[in-house]
Formats: sequence, structure tokens, C-alpha cells
Amino acid sequence: RFDHDACGVGFVADAGGRRRADVVPLALTGLASLAHRGAFAADGASSDGAGLSLPLDAGVRRALGLPPSRSGVVVLFLPRGDDQQEAALRIVEAALRAEGLRWGGHRRVPVDPAALGAEARRSMPAIVQLTVVPGDRPWSGSAPFERAMVLARRQAERALREAGLPVSIPSASGRTMVYKGLVAGERLADFYPDLLCPLDASYALFHQRYATNTQPRWDLAQPFRRLAHNGEINTVRANREALRG
Repeated sequence: RFDHDACGVGFVADAGGRRRADVVPLALTGLASLAHRGAFAADGASSDGAGLSLPLDAGVRRALGLPPSRSGVVVLFLPRGDDQQEAALRIVEAALRAEGLRWGGHRRVPVDPAALGAEARRSMPAIVQLTVVPGDRPWSGSAPFERAMVLARRQAERALREAGLPVSIPSASGRTMVYKGLVAGERLADFYPDLLCPLDASYALFHQRYATNTQPRWDLAQPFRRLAHNGEINTVRANREALRG
């Protein structure tokens, strides 16, 4: 009745810059504590989705083997077929190039499907991180680079949609990156072993989804690129009133 049927969201931040090594473990603990804010499929293990957004701080870059500065990461949820993956990567690379950016390498993100429920495993995409670096165009500061990342993502999304390729881009930024999926919050780090590495981060934003009006999908798990929100506040009362209406 009073907006209790909603997602769970929170963050941990190291305001003083002294305990960055504790931020991600604390965020994962917070996410695990939001189990009551999540929903599950009939298999009892396929969650509506959970995720973590991290800044691309020096400690995070170092742990993940990323260039130390002036670079970004594009996270992709790709179809599992090799041909579709190659076609999607070509489209993303062309969009980056159009904005004066260059693909600096990619990695298949290590995952453990055993952390998922059966339904989530059946729809699990291939998960790839692309490293993006400046091209030959001169860049003055981080804001133009970030703007180019946004424009490249939008172009890629449009081209992928027109090509009929089922691809989602959870994040594309020189400042942040996202780990998310149809996984229970307490099992996010089991699914993504990256999150068990020492990640010295200034903050971490976490989200456990409760999908009250949409079928759970990998791309709908939060956070969305930069933010997590508590938007689906569809209370029991609101649903009854909608039916009555």
C-alpha cells in the first residue's frame, strides 16, 4: 500500500579516500541483504536481475588490466552464435570509429553459469568487454571523450536494431562500467569472478530488481549504464486500482 513493492537500491562510497578496498565487498554485502527486494522465477533461482556499477578508478583499471587513463569500456550482451557476435562487433567497431575512437582490444568476461537458475542460463548472453581508446583526433580533457562514447553507443544501438541483432549495451563509458544479469544479488560475485578481485573503488552502486510489470530480461537488469532507480513502484493497491479501473 505504501510503495513497499519495489526494487532495492543503494550505494557505498569512500568519502575520505582511505578505505577503497572495502567498497566493493561492502556493496556486495549490501546487495545480498536486498534479497527481500527481489523476485524469482518458478525455478527458485532465476532472479529478476541484480547488478553493480563501478567507477573506472585507477584501482579498478589496474585489477582488470585496463589502460591507466583516457580509455573507456563498452560492455556488451551478445547473442551466443559466432556469426551474430562477429556481425555485432563489426557494427560496434564502426560506430566507435565514426566518433574518432578506436577499439583497443576485448575480453570475454569470465562467468560461472552455475550461479544462475535454469531459466536465466537458457537466455544467458555472451558477455564481452571492449576497451576503447582515443583515435587520431586530438582530445582536450575527458568530457569530449565521454561524449564520443555516448554518441558511438547510440549509433551502435540503432545500427544493431536495424540489423536485427539482439544485442544490449549495459554500459559504454570512460568513467563507469556495469556488471549485471539475471542473477540473485547474493550470487553476483559468484557469477562474475571479477568482483572477487581486489577492486579499489571510490564508490559502488548496487541494485536488486523486482519486476512488477515486465518479464525479466538480461538487458532490463539494473543498473542502467550509470544509474539504478527504484522506478517500478507498483504497489498491491495500485495494481488493484488498475484492475478496478
